[in-house]
Amino acid sequence: MKTLKFLKRDIRLGLVNRSFLLVIAVLFAILTGLECSNAIEATKHMNYMWSNGTVMDYYFFSLQGSNYYRFDPQNEFLIPLSWFIYQMGISYFIAYYSEKDFSENGKIVLLAGRSRSSWWLAKMIWCILSVVAYYVVEFVSCIVFALFKGADLSWNITDDFYKAYFGYNMTYISYKDLIFIAVAVPMAITIGISLVQLLMSFVVSPVTSFAATCGLYVVSTYYTAWFLPGSFAMWLRSSYYTEEGLNPLSGILIAVFLVVAVFLLGREYFERKDII
Repeated sequence: MKTLKFLKRDIRLGLVNRSFLLVIAVLFAILTGLECSNAIEATKHMNYMWSNGTVMDYYFFSLQGSNYYRFDPQNEFLIPLSWFIYQMGISYFIAYYSEKDFSENGKIVLLAGRSRSSWWLAKMIWCILSVVAYYVVEFVSCIVFALFKGADLSWNITDDFYKAYFGYNMTYISYKDLIFIAVAVPMAITIGISLVQLLMSFVVSPVTSFAATCGLYVVSTYYTAWFLPGSFAMWLRSSYYTEEGLNPLSGILIAVFLVVAVFLLGREYFERKDII
């Protein structure tokens, strides 16, 4: 019950009252939607497809990230800017609220609630709900933009478009697998990274934790490795798509580990922290 009371407060102050920041997800959907629309038109021009695609074409296209890459100073590499902006949007959303709330109201709220672990668990749940809300807003925005562009309201993808644009590796990816590597794994990884950022905002500072998260995502684009979890948030780097890619199941395990570790470390940190 204590956790629920804390959570209701966090949802009101940290999510509802700051929902205007979710416009970043809307802008991302528009940006990637324009790219997808141009790609569909180019594919139609080559006579590989004859429809305007589906809403799911736009959604999965938006979460692609960039192809598998290992850092090589002799080869030019450009950061997938739209994907980076998307990840930074949620990082910015969660960067300052919790630490600011603690510094301004922590003494009163924690003393009144008499449960530091419940307070910390509520903050973690708030963070998870924020990530989910961010992804949902992007999903809905993609659908609206796709419909505006004349796409079909279908939950399937256009096979001819994906094979023409992403190559025949798409032949071996079922629709169920695509949902797993393009939705479930990226969301789980984003939740794990966001929770680490949340804890770091208390231990170090919100600015430093936000900068460190930005750095993690940048390095993840340059070097594909399991210890750089940002790569799991790009389905083009999944082993389901390319043999050199990362196993998405490893991404789920890493995300679960991060959630558990952050909860235990955060609980220990706040149980020992002097708030008087």
